[in-house]
Amino acid sequence: MVYNIRIRKRLVPRTFTDFSAMMFMSFAIPAVYWFEIYVVAPTVYNRVLNFLHTILGTYFVINIIGNFMAIIAVDTSTQGLLLPSQVPPGWHVCATCESTAPPRSRHCITCNVCVLKKEHHCVFAGCCVGLRNHRYFYIFLFLMWVSTLYCSCLNAFFIWPYVGGFNLWAMVRLMLPGIWLVMEPSMGTLFAFLFSINIIGFLFMTVLMYYYTGLLVTNTTTREINDQKGQKYDYGREQNIKVTLGERWYLTWVFPTLSSPLPYDGLEWFVESEEKSVRPKTK
Repeated sequence: MVYNIRIRKRLVPRTFTDFSAMMFMSFAIPAVYWFEIYVVAPTVYNRVLNFLHTILGTYFVINIIGNFMAIIAVDTSTQGLLLPSQVPPGWHVCATCESTAPPRSRHCITCNVCVLKKEHHCVFAGCCVGLRNHRYFYIFLFLMWVSTLYCSCLNAFFIWPYVGGFNLWAMVRLMLPGIWLVMEPSMGTLFAFLFSINIIGFLFMTVLMYYYTGLLVTNTTTREINDQKGQKYDYGREQNIKVTLGERWYLTWVFPTLSSPLPYDGLEWFVESEEKSVRPKTK
């Protein structure tokens, strides 16, 4: 099993686009938390429910931020690993890094490193999602999806008095929040704008959760789907989940600092037929 966690040497994104996206997430998450805790909940809930809402909301936002920071901090590249000078079967040579690269690893032109079991380059985190930080990425998505769903339902009760109740004109204004905010600036339109943004976030997270859950339970990466090699490393649903979330996957949802060792080191992968009879050795 793989226990060690390496921290990336460079945490600041290399491109302006990545930096801007990271700053947006760093601002948006606390801003939505403040809005839900100090504006929405006291209006919708009584004192007891408001207290419970605050406790749950605080736990969720700490968990979300913790997983987001772990995505950024955990090094999932091949840098610092002892790689063979010869090219073993299934490996390839990375011309940019001028070294051998394990199966399922890919070079990222933005991060300028080879990434173990590379999933994709995440613009919002300013780094790649790979073997060692994939757990945090997926849990971050899941918690964001649950949070945006809950907030969308809660905000629906809060926003209708500001838009004149449930009617066609209110729906039109909510579907065009930016235009409405410019044409009729007020606290009510600002609240409606935040409500619409939350709905958009929920729909976006729903699509991502559907897509990445499909990859999780089949032990597939986006690149492998595009290369039409999707089922090559399918070890069965339970083992596939452990590949990403670790042996103690049931604890990863609780808090990002809880240990959940990975069953693979990312240097050696067995194809589906081989996995049935032998498990790869880890270092």
